[in-house]
Amino acid sequence: MDVGFHNLSYTPQSWKLRGDKPVILKDVSGRFKSGELSAILGPSGAGKSTLLNALSGLTTRGVEGSLTVNGRQRNPRTFNKCSRYITQEDLLQPLLTVHELMMVSASLKLPSNTSHQERIRVVSDVLDKLGLLHAAATRTERLSGGEKKRLSIALELVNNPPVFFLDEPTSGLDNVSTGQCLRLLRRLAHEGPRTFVLTIHQPSASLFELFDHVYVLARGRCVFQGPPGQLVPFLARSHIACPRHYNPADFLMELTDSDAEFVQILSESVDNGKLTRTPQGSMLEVDKGECLSECSGSSQGEAVDAEPEAPLHATPGRRHGSSQDDMQFPTSCWLQFAVLLRRMLLQICRNKVALQIQFMHHSMCAFMVAVLYFNVARDGSQFFTHMKFSIGLVLFYTYTHVMVPVLVYPYDVKLFKKEHFNRWYGLNAYYVALSVAKMPLQFVLSSYFLAIIYYSSGLPMELDRFLIMVLTGILISLVAEGFGHSIGAVFSVTNGSAVGPMLIAPFMGLAVYGFDFAQQIPWYITALMKTSFLRSGVAAFVLTMFGFDRQMLDCNEYYCHFQNPKKVLRFLDVEGQSAWSEIVNLVILAAFYRLTFWCGLRWRAST
Repeated sequence: MDVGFHNLSYTPQSWKLRGDKPVILKDVSGRFKSGELSAILGPSGAGKSTLLNALSGLTTRGVEGSLTVNGRQRNPRTFNKCSRYITQEDLLQPLLTVHELMMVSASLKLPSNTSHQERIRVVSDVLDKLGLLHAAATRTERLSGGEKKRLSIALELVNNPPVFFLDEPTSGLDNVSTGQCLRLLRRLAHEGPRTFVLTIHQPSASLFELFDHVYVLARGRCVFQGPPGQLVPFLARSHIACPRHYNPADFLMELTDSDAEFVQILSESVDNGKLTRTPQGSMLEVDKGECLSECSGSSQGEAVDAEPEAPLHATPGRRHGSSQDDMQFPTSCWLQFAVLLRRMLLQICRNKVALQIQFMHHSMCAFMVAVLYFNVARDGSQFFTHMKFSIGLVLFYTYTHVMVPVLVYPYDVKLFKKEHFNRWYGLNAYYVALSVAKMPLQFVLSSYFLAIIYYSSGLPMELDRFLIMVLTGILISLVAEGFGHSIGAVFSVTNGSAVGPMLIAPFMGLAVYGFDFAQQIPWYITALMKTSFLRSGVAAFVLTMFGFDRQMLDCNEYYCHFQNPKKVLRFLDVEGQSAWSEIVNLVILAAFYRLTFWCGLRWRAST
């Protein structure tokens, strides 16, 4: 598949930019041909990554111009199924071996009717082709930099897409690993044939010659397009002499970065990318394929069908041109959910450090609460201690389940965005799998924590009361986790660490407001309190501890005003309420924050 573009411009569309917005790409044109390793070069700020993102479809807002496939106007939805984008950062799922992660990719990318043996064969072939068979049993976090780059390519090569976009694939690699990476990409491009387009900052002279085609940008304009060997003759025709001891790529970038006049001269020589240099030294118009000077060949041929060819891994029932292309993904939503759930549960089980930390955290907090509030639930003279006990439980659940997603999830969002953009799975399948995968551990740890607290605090040994209290704790944790995931899906770790406590603070104020004058609170403040899951949690705990016709409390003093549990409920103005009403409110708030989380994920997937 030949990827072309004509008069492509890009202007950032951000509310932060006011006045005249900078134009990053300025009506550039060009074409990257199938069976070639093409590189986009240029100094920092030239627009390399911007052009790559626009061509791949990762960036759509602010992009103007024509994008083509094999000379025809491209269909974005069809093209997205045929192309893959590999980010500069090595975003790989942790705690999985190379073979396991490849099997996840094969399960999601290959059709549902592909047999398990066929998936294993495809995975083995790809790993062998990329030199990763020796590391098949190695976990992804233990791979070297070069191996991570190759694995990123291997994951997308499973269903053999015809177009690859790579953003700085040699970043962070030494010269030897960089050479190995580029030779691998060149071989994959030639044998496919596949279209490989990558950005690279400043390759050495030996690496520069590995490319079949280079596209040089400077100040948002195209200053050269063609084979690397034609760069020096091209400069000579523009009366620019490249010193013999200079790397031509370095010389051109230094030249254009320091003097805007040379950018204008060179850009006009190639008509801002509409003309390309051929291996024979002639100038060719990229759109029409007609030779403009010193051309001895015929035209480049007529445009062929924009649909890609069938993958090399011949799998039954799967062709890019078949009716299955109408589907957004090659597998059903249920299969995506099953594969993702299995992957997430495996990662949770293997993350033993995190499991140990969570167990120790719940154990230590339960022990401290048990010591501080030992048998306090039986004492009718400790009204305010009862309130502090309930508020403390809610705060424990809140900060435990809010801050972990805020700190951890921003990295997972990057993984989700990469895999979703490369058509691994849909948003709904991922969202449901993530929510379900976290529930078992959440239920177990919440029950374990409350079992210790319930027994040590002296609450009545009644199973129904205990189960309602556990249910309340689980619901608070679900609300808090959804709240934390909503923040983690939208903000970075730094910003989320500030936004999280900032948003919790008003909810905390509503949670503790007016317990000593509850009957005098206006109705509109009471309605506002319903928006605070902390307030609902405290109220649910109080109703569970003192409701359900509980017997009289102990009293070791001359007079205990709150010895009768009904007086506690009457004083707090919740006598006519039920714990179930607060539980229903928690369910509604959990659904609201889970929906907010889903909206945050959808927004990140589209940006």
